[in-house]
Amino acid sequence: MPRAAKLPSPSRLKAVVYGSLISLLLLISAVLELWTSYQTTLEQGHAQARMESLLFAEWMRQDFREVELLQNMVAEQLEEQDFLTGQANADRTALESRLVRAMRGVPQAYDMVLVDSSCQLVLSFKVSPGFDARERSYCKAMQSSSKEDRFISERFRGASGDLVVMATQRVRGVDGRVIGLLGTVIRASHFQQLIDRTLIGGHYDVMAFADTRLQLLARQPQLASMPVAPIDDQNARNMLQRGENEASYEYTSALDGRTRLHSVRKVDRLPLIVSVGIDKETLLAPWTSKAWLMACGWLLCTVLLALGVWRYLRNAELTDALATRSVAIDHAAEAIIIANGKGHIEYVNPAFVQMTGYRSEEICGVRKLDELLLGEHPQFKHELHTTVMSGETWRGELSSHNREGKLYFETISVAPVMTAEGRLLRMVAIKHDVSDAKKLQADLIRLANTDELTGLYNRRQFMQRCTEEIARGQRWERPLSLAMLDLDHFKLLNDRYGHAFGDEVLRTFANCCQSSVRIEDVCGRLGGEEFAILLPDTDRYTATQIMERVRHAVAELQLDNPQGGESVRFTVSIGISELYPGDATATPMMARADAALYLAKQEGRNQVRAG
Repeated sequence: MPRAAKLPSPSRLKAVVYGSLISLLLLISAVLELWTSYQTTLEQGHAQARMESLLFAEWMRQDFREVELLQNMVAEQLEEQDFLTGQANADRTALESRLVRAMRGVPQAYDMVLVDSSCQLVLSFKVSPGFDARERSYCKAMQSSSKEDRFISERFRGASGDLVVMATQRVRGVDGRVIGLLGTVIRASHFQQLIDRTLIGGHYDVMAFADTRLQLLARQPQLASMPVAPIDDQNARNMLQRGENEASYEYTSALDGRTRLHSVRKVDRLPLIVSVGIDKETLLAPWTSKAWLMACGWLLCTVLLALGVWRYLRNAELTDALATRSVAIDHAAEAIIIANGKGHIEYVNPAFVQMTGYRSEEICGVRKLDELLLGEHPQFKHELHTTVMSGETWRGELSSHNREGKLYFETISVAPVMTAEGRLLRMVAIKHDVSDAKKLQADLIRLANTDELTGLYNRRQFMQRCTEEIARGQRWERPLSLAMLDLDHFKLLNDRYGHAFGDEVLRTFANCCQSSVRIEDVCGRLGGEEFAILLPDTDRYTATQIMERVRHAVAELQLDNPQGGESVRFTVSIGISELYPGDATATPMMARADAALYLAKQEGRNQVRAG
């Protein structure tokens, strides 16, 4: 019987060698693939942390934007006398009313305080005046030589026992000297509520909000109690010392011992930082699964099948993680647009649809980012492209129209997401509607400059206009006249018919003055029944004629008698003065006009006299 021939030993050895070589090649290929995917996963984790920290920082900046805007408006209205403790009750009540109106525009405000330059509490709705704040960080910041006027205090316990921080702003007088400090107190729980509304991806991922001293203000997941000591994060501390705005690194937390990929970002123009930590173990879980699958595939000679299964599992896990994180963007209050590196829009969230009226299918894949954001302001396109390509965030405050043509005001920020090589990967734009804040700003300006009863300029704004017109008159050698007006026997009218009728007399008189003078003339109420009219490019003779016309118009006014009977009439006495070459302020003119007004009163009232 013939027998099968045996393979010679060299052939067996060759088969073993070839098999070993193939196995070794597969192993080397698997190791190279695992190393590459490991680096890619870490890069994706860092990019994900950077994008989330960018959105989180922008969200926090917008939350402080309203506080900053209203503090600027209130600080411009404050004068040195507002920081005096011995103010009259009426002045103090008016000051408190202004602060109450300002607090209504800042829902997150717990209290607003005024502190004078010697660190004594002047006004607060929670703490009695006279509190010595010299040991507080915000007072030390006010008295420091820093040029920065805005400051966020360290975390401390307020009058109610809650943990609070204070956003402060120096208040300067007309000479630029610091006269005090305006502060808005915000509970730390407010930041915790904000961060609790943000969804994070993995179970061990963290988001944190702290000041530049690394004192923790809020964290998700929330801790049982906030640590008293600052966070021991040397990487974040080095970033702040170098003056950088962002840092990415691995950091092992002392709170739970887990290692995370951190992206720490400084909130623009605020002494605050945000931190997003992606748990490294959770992030690498898909990669670990892949390593085991490839090891089993190498042992079972099914590397390709194992690799395919691993990629499917990895892609499914990454898709779920991205879907979870996209919920935070979908439910954000601000409009968010994401475009690719060429500017083509890939995503808009529901808040954008609600703000602009455009549907997602009308925007995504159809419009470009610069055309969508700056279609009404093309002059900013070059600046936007230059800023984003340099790796920096572009910001603007613009007016736009929605699909129905309704005008609204918005702040826009466009931040680039760059690869490690500096290539533009994505652009993230955030639109925030500030129409309500703009309206409140206009209302505050109007209240600060006009008399609430008559609608005329108040004393402060009238004196400002006088200063401007005197400077113009002296420079161009143009005449300028000033008239002081006082209602005759106004106290008798007030006492006889009541204060409500007295207010009606003042309003009627103010309307009569406004309609009887020229458009360029400036009318103001200085206080009580005392009014003044500034007449630019007018000499004493012409001013007398104009004021005679006002006097006659007032004398012809008739108001219904609230007690019945004949209509009520009233008259006005007027004193006029002219700008002299040596007058540098309105004080000499007002003194001469007051003297002429006194003469008109002495001579029987209802007269015009020039001084």
